Amino acid sequence: MEIGIGDDGAVVASPYQREVITTDIATEGVHFNRQWSSAYDIGAKIAIANLADVYAMGATPHYLTVAIASSGAEEVSYLLDIARGIESVASAYGASVVGGDVVAADSLTIAITAIGGVITPALRSGVKVGDYLYLTRGTGRSLGGLLLLSRGLVDADSPEVKFFQRPEFHPEDLTEFGYENIAALMDVSDGLIADLGKIAEASKVCIDLDIDEGQLEYLRDFAKKLELLPLELFLRSGEEHSFIVAVRADLQSQVPKKWIKIGQAVAGRGSQEDSGEKIRMRGSKLPFTQEVWHW
Repeated sequence: MEIGIGDDGAVVASPYQREVITTDIATEGVHFNRQWSSAYDIGAKIAIANLADVYAMGATPHYLTVAIASSGAEEVSYLLDIARGIESVASAYGASVVGGDVVAADSLTIAITAIGGVITPALRSGVKVGDYLYLTRGTGRSLGGLLLLSRGLVDADSPEVKFFQRPEFHPEDLTEFGYENIAALMDVSDGLIADLGKIAEASKVCIDLDIDEGQLEYLRDFAKKLELLPLELFLRSGEEHSFIVAVRADLQSQVPKKWIKIGQAVAGRGSQEDSGEKIRMRGSKLPFTQEVWHW
């Protein structure tokens, strides 16, 4: 960074030929609830969402800009805690906050733009028939925490809701495996089913799920309290920012053991061979609809 915060704009230098630019916006009452999450966690969670998109493009994050629209009801200390949460995530992954703005609005809104350098972008459209799909970390706990809170079964201090308040984030899962070994890539933001559907659509394949439910033991307590199946939490949960990774069949032996195999790409929607559904489970119709994450 050549010129940072304090002038009319930041000036940065990049050794990369290409830059990934992504923006996420979050509004109180739609994307976050200050009764359920601290200002620090709200800022951190929104920053994670942006950095996850950068990593999901095969890029390295460098810079963030942050815009906050304040309703005027927030204390300065509250807004500063949001900023601290954003900065904590940025600095943890080698990125710098280089600018932004604060304006008045009817409701609290936070928008972040992330910029990262990339040599060869990782795309959603790279899946081929025969490729295997993996999840770098298990999903489901974010939705579990949200449902426990919204149904009044726990309070915001419960350890069961920490993954909803601030998801674990492990982009090193990708960098350690190597982007060169990845056929297609996406982070889980709108829910595993919904995001798999986007990959299938972009790649013009069908994804046939075959999930070992024995790997979902970490969701048993959530499922029991919520009277849901662990598989439903796993498939529907969003804002997890784990990564969906497509791997060629001949590279399966190199996949980290902690990753969860979730299925395989087969001929399907968008291909000449078949016009069926984008997502199946063991060759049959999916037991859950392809809902987009919302709360």
